[in-house]
Amino acid sequence: MDFLVNKMGWPSVIIAKYPIVFYYSLQKRIIPRCSVLKVLFSKGLINENLSKLHVLVYAEEQFLEMFVTKFVNQIPQLLSVYQGNVDIQDV
Repeated sequence: MDFLVNKMGWPSVIIAKYPIVFYYSLQKRIIPRCSVLKVLFSKGLINENLSKLHVLVYAEEQFLEMFVTKFVNQIPQLLSVYQGNVDIQDV
């Protein structure tokens, strides 16, 4: 919960309301997906009103298609960000 509240700025009330978030691996699912979202938000490629919670629920293939593959031409390092090989500050 610390990562989502302090690093991602998600309201703790929302996280508490949807405890499904705690079923997902922080290292394997939450951090990679949130890192991609941060890059896309910072570049203005997706709307910040997007339901971040739903992004965690998408199947792997669906997430990659909607948020990585779709934008890889604009941000070539995006897959590397997702894989944890490139820091979001280096994009």
